[in-house]
This record gives sequence, C-alpha cells and structure tokens, in this order.
Amino acid sequence: MQVITVSEFGGPEVLKITEAPLPKPGPGEVLVRVLAAGVGPWDVTLRRGGWTGSLPYVPGGEFAGVVVGDTGADAALDDGTPVYGYPGLTGCYAQYVTCPVEQLAPIPEELSAIEAAAAPIDAITAEQGLTDVLATGPGDRVLITAGAGGLGHFAVQIARILGASVVATASPQHHEFLHRLGADTVIDHTKPDWPEQVRGVTDAETPDAQRVRWQQYNGQPSGTRLIHMAPWFDDESLVVILQARYDWQDAAEAHRVIERGHTQGKLVLVVDDDLAAGLGV
Repeated sequence: MQVITVSEFGGPEVLKITEAPLPKPGPGEVLVRVLAAGVGPWDVTLRRGGWTGSLPYVPGGEFAGVVVGDTGADAALDDGTPVYGYPGLTGCYAQYVTCPVEQLAPIPEELSAIEAAAAPIDAITAEQGLTDVLATGPGDRVLITAGAGGLGHFAVQIARILGASVVATASPQHHEFLHRLGADTVIDHTKPDWPEQVRGVTDAETPDAQRVRWQQYNGQPSGTRLIHMAPWFDDESLVVILQARYDWQDAAEAHRVIERGHTQGKLVLVVDDDLAAGLGV
C-alpha cells in the first residue's frame, strides 16, 4: 500500500508518499481501507519535531473509511461498513489503517466520508471538554476562543446543543460564520481590549484569582463518544465545515494552510483515488 511518511523533521516538504506493507490488525483491532483523513495542528506539531517515536512515521490522527473483510466481525461491523475514528495521532495518511474497535464508530447517515474524516479528534475533544470538564448545561454562558477553527467550530455548536449561550472570539471575517453556527456574541480577538469586551457581555463580576481554575486536557479517543454525537450529526444540529479538500498527494499544501492559521472549519486529505476523481480534487 501507499502511505505518506515523515523521515526527517522539517517543513511541509518532508511529507513523501512511499510504499509500506499492509498493516495487520491485532486483537480488538479493525482493518480499514481509508477514504479520507483529517488534517489538524497536531500533524504540524509532530512533523516539526514533536514526534518522539522512531522515524519514519506516518502522520494523521483521524480517518473515514470502510471495514475490510471480517476484521470487524466481533463488533458486528461487516465488510464494507463505513466507519470513522481516532486511532491515535499517527497512521491515517495511508491507504489502510488499523484502529482499536472502541476508538471508531459507524459513520452517521448524514455525514459524507469526507466530512466524517474531519470530525473525530476535534469533535471528541470539544464534547469531552464541554461535558466532562465543564459540565455545561442550560443557562450557562461559555466563552470559546478561536471559535472558527477546527476545534472551535465544533465547540460552539456543541455548547449550543447543550443549552448554553455562546460567546466566541474570532477575526472579523469569521463573525458571520460563527453567528450562523449559533454563537450569541462574537468578539474580535485581534483587538487588544477583547478580554474587556468579553467581560462586558457577562452578568457576573470578575472572580477573585483564587476562584479561577485552569485545567489542561486532551481529548481521548472514543467510539462511544462518536456514537453519542451521531444523532446531532443526523439532525444537522452539529455540522462539519470543510474549508478545503486536497488530494492526499497535496498533503504538503494542506500543511502550509494549517500552519498559516485562521482556518474556517477543517481541512481533509482525500486518500481514495475514485473518491478524489468524483470530487474533482
């Protein structure tokens, strides 16, 4: 099979298509023929030197594809079943990938494979942060910075689904977009006084420093989370916004765009040749 590899750290030009053996699923894993793979800032971070494993490695942390053979039989996933998932932060820029069955899920009916490939990491991270970390619910007001990006655009929508009112920050060109996604207030974070503007839309006084808690977290792969969000995707209360689709041979260009920042939604690499031809990418 063909894969994209990083053999040395550096700029987007280090991404190369090479040959690799077909991966063999271990116990509890499913072999998937990849149709598309999402692109995110984590890919850039690892490519620049953040990867701590051996070289070369295959980038890509999220995919959409179809189950191969009987490898999904233990999870009642038949050959050809469309699935999407988050097997880890690497391995998905490839024609085939293995994924633990608990880290993937059937693709919701209202999502195309291209949309599904862009969802797992950021949608799971947003949902976990809003539910497990913040316990967001009706009547809450949530601030989401960089609301137009890959993670942010999911967080804005999920917070709204959970019943919260959303204050989002973004550059001016993204304000209308965020209002369409459900943000009640959008603030220009290119202005130096944007924190004061945020305080101006809250009803509460600024809390004392000892009442402010910072918590860092990383979204954990979970097929169960994807299944939980499927009704939101199916009734289109949660949508995947794609800024651009690229043939996977153009992965370097996708990385250049991610590095510049200011994206609106997600970027996707189309791995399957027939799908790419049908989409004209």
